[in-house]
Amino acid sequence: MRRLLFAFLIVPFFNACTPIEEVPQMLTDPSWEWQYQDSTAFFIGIHAVSESTVWAAGANGRVVRTADAGATWSTMFVPGADSIQFRDVHAFDDMNAFVLSIGNGTDSRIYKTSDGGESWELSFQNEDENAFFDCFSFWTPESGFAFSDSFEGEFTLIKTEDGGVTWPRIDPTLVPDARDGEGAFAASGTCVQTWEGGIGWFATGASAIDTRVIRTADYGASWSESITPIASLTGSEGISTMSILDANNVAVMGGDFTQRDSIYANVALSSDGGETWTRASSAPIGGSVYGSTYVPGAATPTLIGVAPTGTAYTADNATSWTRIDDTNFWTISAVSTQGIWAAGPGGVARLINGTNE
Repeated sequence: MRRLLFAFLIVPFFNACTPIEEVPQMLTDPSWEWQYQDSTAFFIGIHAVSESTVWAAGANGRVVRTADAGATWSTMFVPGADSIQFRDVHAFDDMNAFVLSIGNGTDSRIYKTSDGGESWELSFQNEDENAFFDCFSFWTPESGFAFSDSFEGEFTLIKTEDGGVTWPRIDPTLVPDARDGEGAFAASGTCVQTWEGGIGWFATGASAIDTRVIRTADYGASWSESITPIASLTGSEGISTMSILDANNVAVMGGDFTQRDSIYANVALSSDGGETWTRASSAPIGGSVYGSTYVPGAATPTLIGVAPTGTAYTADNATSWTRIDDTNFWTISAVSTQGIWAAGPGGVARLINGTNE
């Protein structure tokens, strides 16, 4: 954040012990600037830990990391993962991170690094041929959960409480039953979210009935469900992404990823932690919104959505939207107005705010 600057001669009573107040920022004329480019790269998961440290993961077992705000990047290929796609990454600093891959059976895996990607260990490998993991999120470096599409009316959720050493399944009787075909779209690593105090959510689609957000407030010991206004009329339609402003204010976005020329009722908001939902103004993004994020520290509730068909943002919590451009991104993460990062085919970019260059 930029800080208020005071001229000593104008304000002679100011002294060095007076706290300098942080000023909330607005997005003004934002544009994307590529920070990591490789035409062979395809990134689907990203996590900005700070304005300096960002991790991204994607196809062919590739993971990249910067610890200096994009000035330099480390590129790594996780051993044994060259044939799989990472769809989510959750990092805690520049040394410690988890990545999750998708696929039926043993292709769904979680790897962990504790040395900035110099080495990786297999934290979890799925042995259930009917499971297909989409996303995960962590409350702490020790505790988190991962979500799989449903099978025969049950979701598969796994949880770790020991930093990824073990991942036991959460008792499916504690979780609301699934509709036929109901699952998530592994498009950005944002179909699962967590918040401090044991709050967690996962969002669904593809049921051809409706979409739901399923929530825990006790680290997965119990779960409740709510239906959202985002439609799921086919197996390609539903919620693709969730964004968390705080424990109460949550946004879900989606659409139909096969209909890129159509804009859907693609945004819904909750102000009670996901218990109830209302439709919001549609983001001007065709098909389905793949990834989204609220921007921490923004002066007003600021939400950004990304997709292969372009990006857009709102500075009034989805009352109105502004198109940014047509850049193809799948995923996005933010820590401040000056720390907003997106990734997709070809690399990783940072959002340059017109007032904060």
